[in-house]
Amino acid sequence: MAKRVPGDRSVVPGYVEPMLATADGGRLRDDPKYAYEFKWDGYRAIMRVAADGTTVLTSRNNNDFTGRYPELAGALTDALGGRHAVLDGEIVALDDAGRPDFGLLQNHDSSGHTVAYFVFDVLQLGDDVLLDASYDERRKVLEEIEPPDKNLVAISPSYSHADRSATGMTPRGMLDVAATSGLEGLVCKARTSKYRPGRRSPEWLKHPLIQTLEVVIGGWRPGQGRRGRLIGGLLLGAHDRDTGDLLYIGDVGTGFTHQALLDAQEKLAPMERARSPFANEVPRDRARGAHWVEPALVGEVVYRQFTPREHRLRHTAWRGWRPDREPGEPLVPEQPGRGSGK
Repeated sequence: MAKRVPGDRSVVPGYVEPMLATADGGRLRDDPKYAYEFKWDGYRAIMRVAADGTTVLTSRNNNDFTGRYPELAGALTDALGGRHAVLDGEIVALDDAGRPDFGLLQNHDSSGHTVAYFVFDVLQLGDDVLLDASYDERRKVLEEIEPPDKNLVAISPSYSHADRSATGMTPRGMLDVAATSGLEGLVCKARTSKYRPGRRSPEWLKHPLIQTLEVVIGGWRPGQGRRGRLIGGLLLGAHDRDTGDLLYIGDVGTGFTHQALLDAQEKLAPMERARSPFANEVPRDRARGAHWVEPALVGEVVYRQFTPREHRLRHTAWRGWRPDREPGEPLVPEQPGRGSGK
């Protein structure tokens, strides 16, 4: 991590690749060794702040989000007291009821809806680099930061076993709260864990409420009826975990607004190609009339089932684009008994 340049208060610290959580396999822990956080429905982002308040926001794959969310620039200047900082958190759009709305986040540029940054970790504060500090130690430092406008930046709460015991709240009860609040689920973090940049660690365990999957868009099929001139469905791919090949894994035709279909058509039109980008054969009824595209864009879908023999997603719905992901990242869902999940 870069250190501050003496005399230049506008230099931000260097980028840190976020630490990633491992799927808990459906087993929700109730263990005093863990702290419990809600899982926000947004874009993961590292916030780097210079001593003069100059702010840079970068996505998980180091894309610059600063210009996209200008309302977050300088939001922590007064709280840091002239110290530079590196923070980890989630950019979230809240609806009028205060619930995360991924659709509002997707349409931030056109809707003008303000976003918030929910901070859940601190990696550097002043000259103190905290990567080797424990989770509990980092949380203590983080909770000393008081954002001046909590509508723009908020410290995401963390609940220890003692916190929960005092109120009678169980992890399952927290999951119920997450469901009613429109949150994605829970993340359980080992209280002794260090921050491990770029690693998917079993010290952080995620327990999602819904199954989502990042996918590569490899083509689209024309619609029928009222959608005759629009996209009827997107053809989805993900990379084989062993070979790296891009495999066709299904399609999605629901969950789109009319504007989302128009936006998708505009994005994909200049990317057309003559042949399928998938390494496996696309079923004839799906390939018929398909417009193939370069596999360069990543989206996200909700799904109910993945059939490992056929490698097919079932009951899919569109969630939105993922500009914070690279097309080489989406992987075919982990098969039962093989590992920890995507």
